Amino acid sequence: MSDLFFQLQNELEPTLRAGDLQQCDRRISEALRELPTSPFHIALDLHFTNPPDEVAKQFDAFFRRERDRFSVAAAYTETNGFDINPGRWYFDFFAYDTYGGTDDFDWLSDWSSDAWPEMTLTGMEALQAVYASDAFLDDANSDASYVTSLLVVSRFQLLIAQASTFMRELRFPLLSTGHDFQYISEIRPIA
Repeated sequence: MSDLFFQLQNELEPTLRAGDLQQCDRRISEALRELPTSPFHIALDLHFTNPPDEVAKQFDAFFRRERDRFSVAAAYTETNGFDINPGRWYFDFFAYDTYGGTDDFDWLSDWSSDAWPEMTLTGMEALQAVYASDAFLDDANSDASYVTSLLVVSRFQLLIAQASTFMRELRFPLLSTGHDFQYISEIRPIA
């Protein structure tokens, strides 16, 4: 993996913990702009286009179903491994009967919820094509592809944050990231 990728995550960790997702997105975009131009740079102009209110409806339906089964203490969502699965980008839904905090995320592997249908992510199909191309395997694009992957996660976190403003059933922390990422944001419900 790219040293720049890890440096950027470490740099942004306090900003991410503070919940300033816009600043995180700006900094990741800036880091990508500073790299030699590559096919991955199209990500700078792309965002997920899923309507936040539709995303919220799915979460609310999921939360209601799980709340009928157990007392939900936390929820989590992650994208699939989008860099190696460029054909379809989506995210999954998970709920927990305990909240394990943000110091150690091992608890996220022990969810309490039943399966819920994934939701397809839209709006970044042009970038999906780049991940599906030879550009992804080209060593000259290594830093750009890693930074772009972090940008994709950031854009997903922004979508989830926007959707959370429409959620009626969110009464617990909601965490989000990409599959196999330790770059995890947390949204707390508004009291």
